[in-house]
Amino acid sequence: MDVMDGKLLSEALATVKIQLVQMKRSLDADQLMDALKSASSMLAELRTSSLSPKQYYELYMAVFDALRHLSAYLYDAHISGKHHLADLYELVQYAGNIVPRLYLMITVGTVYMSIPDAPVKEIMKDMMEMTRGVQHPTRGLFLRHYLSGMTRDHLPIGLAPGPSGNLHDSLGFVLTNFIEMNKLWVRLQHQGLSRDREKREMERKELRILVGTNLVRLSQLDGVDLDMYQGMILPAVLEQVVNCKDTIAQEYLMEVVIQVFTDDFHLRTLGPFLSATAQLHPKVNIKQIVIALIDRLAAYAAREAENESPEETRRQEELAARRLAAKIKAQKEVRWQTMQREEARAKSQQNSKFSNPDWAPTEEQSAFKDVNGHSSFPTPPKPEDEPQDLSSSSVTSPQPPEAGPSNPNQPVRKFRGIPENVPLFEVFWHQVVELIRARPDLSIQDVTALLVSLTNLALSCYPDRLEYVDQVLGFAKMKVQEHADSPDLHHPASIQNLLALLLAPINSYLTVLTLLALPNFQELLLVQPFLSRRAIGHSVVASILKNETHIADPVDCKGVLDMCHVLVRDQRDAGVGMPTQMGHRQLMGSRGQQTYDPEEMAEEQGWLARMVHLLHNDDLDVHAKLLQEARKAFSEGGDRIRWTYPPLAICALKLAQRYHYRQHYKADWDTKITALFKWIHQVLSVLYNRVESSEICLRLYLQALQAADAAGLEELAYEFAVQAFTIYEESISESRAQLQAIVLIIGTLQASRVFGPDNYDTLITKAALHGAKLLKKSHQATAVALASHLWWQTEKVGPETEDPAGPENKELLRDGKRVLECLQKSLRIATSSIDELTSVQLYCDALDQYIYYFERHNEAVSTKHLNSLVELITSNLDAIQGADGVLIPNPSTINSGLFEGVHTPESVLKHFRNQLKYVHARKEIILNGDGEGLAKFEEIDISAAMLKVGLQL
Repeated sequence: MDVMDGKLLSEALATVKIQLVQMKRSLDADQLMDALKSASSMLAELRTSSLSPKQYYELYMAVFDALRHLSAYLYDAHISGKHHLADLYELVQYAGNIVPRLYLMITVGTVYMSIPDAPVKEIMKDMMEMTRGVQHPTRGLFLRHYLSGMTRDHLPIGLAPGPSGNLHDSLGFVLTNFIEMNKLWVRLQHQGLSRDREKREMERKELRILVGTNLVRLSQLDGVDLDMYQGMILPAVLEQVVNCKDTIAQEYLMEVVIQVFTDDFHLRTLGPFLSATAQLHPKVNIKQIVIALIDRLAAYAAREAENESPEETRRQEELAARRLAAKIKAQKEVRWQTMQREEARAKSQQNSKFSNPDWAPTEEQSAFKDVNGHSSFPTPPKPEDEPQDLSSSSVTSPQPPEAGPSNPNQPVRKFRGIPENVPLFEVFWHQVVELIRARPDLSIQDVTALLVSLTNLALSCYPDRLEYVDQVLGFAKMKVQEHADSPDLHHPASIQNLLALLLAPINSYLTVLTLLALPNFQELLLVQPFLSRRAIGHSVVASILKNETHIADPVDCKGVLDMCHVLVRDQRDAGVGMPTQMGHRQLMGSRGQQTYDPEEMAEEQGWLARMVHLLHNDDLDVHAKLLQEARKAFSEGGDRIRWTYPPLAICALKLAQRYHYRQHYKADWDTKITALFKWIHQVLSVLYNRVESSEICLRLYLQALQAADAAGLEELAYEFAVQAFTIYEESISESRAQLQAIVLIIGTLQASRVFGPDNYDTLITKAALHGAKLLKKSHQATAVALASHLWWQTEKVGPETEDPAGPENKELLRDGKRVLECLQKSLRIATSSIDELTSVQLYCDALDQYIYYFERHNEAVSTKHLNSLVELITSNLDAIQGADGVLIPNPSTINSGLFEGVHTPESVLKHFRNQLKYVHARKEIILNGDGEGLAKFEEIDISAAMLKVGLQL
């Protein structure tokens, strides 16, 4: 069949070419009748019904190019007086066949229209009536397309009536041609056999541009204003589109209307356009049409905003920001009052539950539900005849307000390109809701896609109108509830659309706290599937961290944590083996409990931990409530407290420091800070008992000890120290971890000043005993040497010494004998080591301590001790060197000290050289007469040692 069609097309094109040559020859000889006869023969080829639309278009273009030569000759002949176009117009109507006759009539008629004083109106009317004679879909479409193209440049655009026509005549002409072409285009689907339906639909789509060209002509006519568009063009076009009841035609023509007419026209005619959209064929993709219109207007708003002056843009944004802040503040007050009422009611019913500091309410949406209907929540005004609810929803459905400025002479103000007298969102909202009502066959996928576009429109054009976004969210929530049992709700498109709907305000607003003023946001979030809730939780936390949003209100804290609840605690709908695109992978433990990939959970909970540090309020009591609110939420997280409780404790310790600094301004500060330390103790106890976190708990207890010491609270400091020792004894078993832990304990105790003699003696004795009982000799020697500092306290430096309430005036403990005992015991342990390198290393470490105490005038540490130790180290250097003086490494000693991988023969020798250099430098100072207080260094003999290690005296 295709071969046969190709042959027919080739023959027709050959005929056209032959007749074109003859026509040109006749025109050159001024033999017009012969030329018209050749043109008629050429046009007769367009009578065929055997070609496909694509092939017919190729033939049409060949004929069209040929007729241009005839048009040019006719114009010149009329101007020169050879032939009058009025006579020729009558003459060509005597052609035998209707298709050639009408093409020739249009050719002559359009040339006649270009002549001054021609009866254009009558010619247009006559050509329009005559073209009705061709009703074959393909032939008629191309004939009318020829009519449209030839008359394009000659349509009258004046306003005065008369035989020459005016703009209204042109509009009627183009509209009539459009309507007739659309009818022919729709009828094309009924041609041929039913089994070729798909092929005909493809052919129809190839011909759609012929129909759409008429709408382009309408949009290009000069002089068309808004009144003409509203009153004449759009009603006629929409009526034809709706009445044709053809899916392909309706989808295409509605898209063409959106594309070809100006944005200002669309802004003023949203109502009728969207009303017509609701009446389209059920199979028409209405979602695509409405979204295309919304996207076009949103892009228009963006362009207009860019074209505004920077000063005007800044002014508008500042005004919008102030309006937004005022609305958020009003919403927060309402939510705070509502939560207070709810808490008071819950206290009266379940007072026992509130006595538990870890208790957290399980039902947290009542406050949002009350806010939704509260009178102070701003919503657009509803007309009297509009029902209060929309299909059992609290979402308002306002009628589109009347557009038009109150003073026609006053220029209309714009915001982001949208005139203030154009209720853009209200019109879209009303029409979309009515559309969804009128089309119950719309799938939830299409409904949610429409709502996403509406939300983006509201956020881009009306960023301060919270009620707009909340309306859309509330309507989405209602639709989700209606489709709760429908499988379409769980379709990937529906899930993705709802996710985009919730993400839009997160990505648009500068602070996620704005979301708390949207009551329906949380309610819609709660009915989303697990992965969607997790994605929203990630976005909320990411926004807070990126923008460094400080949360200063306990109500805001609770609201934010509610939005992130999927990250805070286990979820019942989290499936087994959940993919990890939006979160960590959930697995099942041996007993059926939920377990997670630790690395992924650590990363996720790390975000929450960072967010805790953004909880801040200048009012210390409110700050404490923020931490309590966070703990209440985190306490339900199970193993998650491994990551979320430590930052709580750190923030509480910072708060305790702030309480301490303001003790003179707070009458009851001691009561509050004591309660805060007890709260910290509870947090750390829960953390230690529930999860394996002994090392971090020990460090946090020691930090709490330091804070309590600074505040002068001996009993609490002692309790924190006891807890640290308990963790050390119960949970830390690895040798190096024990050494590091006991060193931390020693350092913390040595810096404390709050303890009385008995308590301090108990604690430091315990620390020294633990150090002496470490497994490895090297560890014992290190710990015992460092424990010597427990009996030699020094003045504290830094801001703590300036605190008038601090214990800096307390007498320092300085027991030189106990210090010497520790150092000598450390040396005895070092000597007992069977490894020479370890012994020398420990000797050098001990020498550091001896020099330290010697320099600080510890009478028990004399030059005799230093000389003996230097001599001991010098005599043992040969043990770590070979016969040729090369240092001999010993792998077993690499991890023998406090730090891993630093005790090699080279490092030990370098350490000893530096010690000798230090002593020598002190001696040089004495010789220069500047060594006040350093005279004893002169008695230290290091000459032999320096020669041994190759240093110059």
